[in-house]
Amino acid sequence: MSTALYVDAGIQASKYCNVGTFAVLVFDYCITLEAESQWVWHRKWTLVRFIFTLSRYLPFFGIGMTFVAAFRTQYYPGESCVVYGKASNVLHILSILAAEGLLITRIYASWNSKRLLISLLVFSAICVVTSYILSDTKLVPNSTNTTPIYFPNMIGVDIPDPGDCLFIGGRNNVFNYAALLLYELVLSCLMLFIRFRRYRGTVGLLQRTFFNDTMKYMICIMIMSSFSILLTMLSPGTWVSITNSPEIVIHSVLASRILFNIRESEGRSGTEPQVEISDIQFARPSPQC
Repeated sequence: MSTALYVDAGIQASKYCNVGTFAVLVFDYCITLEAESQWVWHRKWTLVRFIFTLSRYLPFFGIGMTFVAAFRTQYYPGESCVVYGKASNVLHILSILAAEGLLITRIYASWNSKRLLISLLVFSAICVVTSYILSDTKLVPNSTNTTPIYFPNMIGVDIPDPGDCLFIGGRNNVFNYAALLLYELVLSCLMLFIRFRRYRGTVGLLQRTFFNDTMKYMICIMIMSSFSILLTMLSPGTWVSITNSPEIVIHSVLASRILFNIRESEGRSGTEPQVEISDIQFARPSPQC
């Protein structure tokens, strides 16, 4: 009896966390809708606005699918949820990539170097491909059909899930979180280099907003990724899915708020950039290296 209750506690905690996170995403959208209508809707369509739209709205579909999966109450013999799960994972990944795409455009705007842009895109591709290859292997204890659960008495219990329909995460996701953590760590170091090398004494309101918000964004992502790694590797398998939706919501919410704050800073400074969105037209404080 105690074993069954322990397993149920992990699954239920994962469900509650993901459903609650979906509510947070909806709430944040409602309170920032006015800012979006003011700073985005009337602008012309550019690549950056397209990426913003993806990072803003894709999470509703990806987390919505997780929301539906969390409300499942039973498994039907012969049923397979593999395709549904893969579709949900793809939407989650695309949501993160869109938010990180906005980050890349901001870094490119602050340095204005095509070589830097290409390097960032290549580095991003390497992180995505490597994490996908590693997560598709069985380098950590877990399988697609059973999830090993270890209780305090160290007795292993396998939960059969032949159709991948139970709300139980895989430990191989740790490679995705690790790749994201490494990616954000490298980019945060790059941002600090740009801030103190190129904009040492010429930081205005727009640049200050950009650097401060972007660093906060990356720090939050690194903290969340570190927590996800620890939870994935150290907790019982039924608790692993807790971080499925929070990772996406943090990316979407923070990426949107950075854009809104930058737009507001543009308005307060009384300047209109020559190109759209941050596509930020920073001043040229020093010769480019």
